[in-house]
Amino acid sequence: MPMQTVEKTNAVKVAHSEDNSENTDGSDSSDAVEWDPWNPPYPPRPAFPPTADFMTKMQLIKQHGFRIQAALAASRSTNIIAPDRTPQVVLGNFCKISGELELILKRDSVRSFLRLYKENVDCMAWGYIITPQTLNLIIARNALRCAKLVLEGKAPAFCQMRANPNCMTSSGYFPLHQAAENFSVDMIKLLLRYGASANLRTSGEKVIEGLLPLHVAIEDTCMHKYLEDNLLTDQKHKQVDFGFIYKLVHLLCLPEMKIFLATTRLLADYTDNLLDELWNYIKEGKLVHAAILLLAAQRRIRTCASSNRNIKHNPSGFTIIKDRIMGFIVSIETEWPGLTSGRNSKAYRQLEEKRMLFCNALVLNSMISEAGEALDEYIQTHSEVSHREILESVSSILKDHGFDSAGKGINIGELKCCPYDCEEPDSLLKSKHEKYFMTEAGGESPNLNVEAKNAVGYKPPSRWELQKTKDMFFPIWRSVLRSRCTVKVFPSYAPMKDYEQFMPKLSTGGSSENKLKDKGSFPVHVGLFGKNSQLTSIHQSRRLFGTAAFTLLKMLKRA
Repeated sequence: MPMQTVEKTNAVKVAHSEDNSENTDGSDSSDAVEWDPWNPPYPPRPAFPPTADFMTKMQLIKQHGFRIQAALAASRSTNIIAPDRTPQVVLGNFCKISGELELILKRDSVRSFLRLYKENVDCMAWGYIITPQTLNLIIARNALRCAKLVLEGKAPAFCQMRANPNCMTSSGYFPLHQAAENFSVDMIKLLLRYGASANLRTSGEKVIEGLLPLHVAIEDTCMHKYLEDNLLTDQKHKQVDFGFIYKLVHLLCLPEMKIFLATTRLLADYTDNLLDELWNYIKEGKLVHAAILLLAAQRRIRTCASSNRNIKHNPSGFTIIKDRIMGFIVSIETEWPGLTSGRNSKAYRQLEEKRMLFCNALVLNSMISEAGEALDEYIQTHSEVSHREILESVSSILKDHGFDSAGKGINIGELKCCPYDCEEPDSLLKSKHEKYFMTEAGGESPNLNVEAKNAVGYKPPSRWELQKTKDMFFPIWRSVLRSRCTVKVFPSYAPMKDYEQFMPKLSTGGSSENKLKDKGSFPVHVGLFGKNSQLTSIHQSRRLFGTAAFTLLKMLKRA
């Protein structure tokens, strides 16, 4: 947190203690109720000198008003604000300028942003802070220059107001959640620099509750196209399937995963109780989630030690997780003798399935613990090689560390590495990605050139390359932050099976097409970034756009 932020926050707290040092009834206020950061206690009123004239008193009153405004602005821009306090009328007015603002954010033009702000200050700032919706749209478009502008608040047009990186939006999540979904390492670093907390959780009816920014990055990474095409993320392992673990590790080492792993690694460095989050994934049987966190945050996990001060030599995080897994395996095996039914009973099969799940988790934990550093070093230094060479090198590294993947790895001929066929309006970016992401018949990508390395290599990609890479691998229409949103946004390249999952379920019988024709209701199917979707014959573009706009306006009025 910047020094000025800390000083202002402390000033508010000191003013609060001075103002409430003595209550009107003479009681002690040391056990007073914690104050609301949105409405902090006002600074103490000034004492008028006995000889002060009218003009002097008015000047003191005016200065006191400025101190109150400064205290409110400092508290509301530095403390955690939840839920969002922005009035609905301000949210409605902001929607009117959101289209123009998006065009400005695409260029990331500070001058144009300040011009729009001066003309629409009533809907972009409220309550002595820049509204959370303004900051959220800036982050969603990954406009780094504009984000730094509103977080600093030094522009004269802001009148000492700025955006709060820890203020919840009306949708129930915080700015860092949006940055995590964008997989923008630069935006996450910027928010952390200005005091954003990585330990705030989502809340409300419009979003899945209890999600950390780390959860958003991991959950969305699990929807990476390579993982979904080659693995079943919800697979229940009814037998010892170590080949699944080897295949998972191989896929995570591909260069197309680097941007997503880098986001998880950064958020994990600032997340408290990291081992507990990892352990929760393992207990829930989410091995893909656990593997992503283990590989991306292995350095942090190695330094995580037990909080028990009685232990002289605290073990690493991998050892702690290993002991927990072994404890669960032992407890499961002790339950078998107590089963009165046979091996074919449902209870026995459930215990066996759970035991095998923890056995797989034990192999995964040991694999990353022993070979994780070598794998991470190879991932960061080798991007201009084909998939075949990468997978062979990963197998060699695992073998050198005692994990022989012979017969358990992936066959490059069976590997599905085909990104989403999204359209590219920018011919320059298209030429950058075309040579790399066009896979051969055998499933192997050709050698990377220098330009393609900017998209998946060690060097962080630019904002446009990041957006393009994310569109080709990450299904934004299945966003974990917007899973409860009634308005779904689909690009033209989205699979029809995903689109059909969100088609409205009407109460009448008959097929979905007949329901749509009879009821006149159309699901929202709008293309991203201004591109038109490929509509079916029953969907007329004009009616569809009107339905989408009407639905969006209706939601904003209800919100």
